[in-house]
Amino acid sequence: MNILFLSSWYPTTKNPNFGVFIKEHAHAIHLSGNNIVVLAIVASKSNSLWTKKVTDSFDENGIRTIIIELNSRFRDIVYHAIPLQYYFARKTVRILIKNGFEPDIIHSNVVFPAGIIGDMLSGWLKIPHIITEHWSRIKGLLNKPILGKLAIKSYKNAARILPVSNFLKNRMLDLFPSLDSLKFQIVGNVIDSNIFYYKEKESHTETLRFCAVATWANKKVPDKKPEIFIEALAHFQLEIKQSILLTMIGGGDKIPQLKDLCLSKGLNVSFVGARTKIEIANYLQQSNFFVHASTIETFGVVVAEALLCGTPVICSNVGALPEMIDDSNGVLCENSIEDWIDGLRKAIVTKFKNEGIATDLKLKFHTLNIGEEINKVYNEVRKN
Repeated sequence: MNILFLSSWYPTTKNPNFGVFIKEHAHAIHLSGNNIVVLAIVASKSNSLWTKKVTDSFDENGIRTIIIELNSRFRDIVYHAIPLQYYFARKTVRILIKNGFEPDIIHSNVVFPAGIIGDMLSGWLKIPHIITEHWSRIKGLLNKPILGKLAIKSYKNAARILPVSNFLKNRMLDLFPSLDSLKFQIVGNVIDSNIFYYKEKESHTETLRFCAVATWANKKVPDKKPEIFIEALAHFQLEIKQSILLTMIGGGDKIPQLKDLCLSKGLNVSFVGARTKIEIANYLQQSNFFVHASTIETFGVVVAEALLCGTPVICSNVGALPEMIDDSNGVLCENSIEDWIDGLRKAIVTKFKNEGIATDLKLKFHTLNIGEEINKVYNEVRKN
């Protein structure tokens, strides 16, 4: 089956980690036997007034990937310019069809802007449209009358909607009650089990090792709350005989503030910056616990990666995280320092089965399984 895979979030040379989870879905679809072409229209901030760069190549998985990078100092205007992006998308699809690639299905990722553009292409080509949804900020579209209407229209016209968690499905139905719930099917993200896998942990009897992974950025509305687990760990280390080492992976402009907080609390923290997936897996495999404090999670990729390494997770009781975390693999905490301290106390006295934690979720997020789930959706849509 010929699949046109459309996204506004996708890794580029400039930003190789942007939308990498969407690229992993593309790989899964490719492995399920479909002929997939990725068309990514990515708007980026730059110092220039306007530049457009088009790359057309096959990625390391053998997937033809066309990336149209729109770079401008007015990035937000470009990002919201649906007619402009649709023009580039339609022009590219015309060329694909002329050269022999006629899509059977359009599969868009995230309703804005890719899903809206996908809906327009679907209407033009008279072929089914599927939307995978990852976005936690859908509610913001309701404050934008035109974009909100286009988003609702795209969802209603879509043959299937594939949110990555039950939490996100329920959130969408609460925000858009007119949507047909029968269109929804949960398909999670891919976690690469060739990178994230169980490895027996080295014994460090004198030190408890914790790990956290995120982009540590200052935001108007913060979605990550590292201050909570830093404060909790600082209090907790006064109760126990072991020392604590916290490794924080990831870049971001908030790091200087976090370093100052850790210093003032006397907490031993190693800030290691951005790392490759292989390096992150190595840190997770060496850690006793993974900590993750946030205000919302539509899936929680880093949490799933920790679990596949057999590392118990202590995290916020928000969003989709309760769908993955239970007493067998971690502890859920309310977002208060006191509850996090209680969660840490509970975690260290629990005898977690590390290898079992990894085994339980390995198949659920495996590339082949996710690809097969999506392929079943394609076949159902084609039959109808």
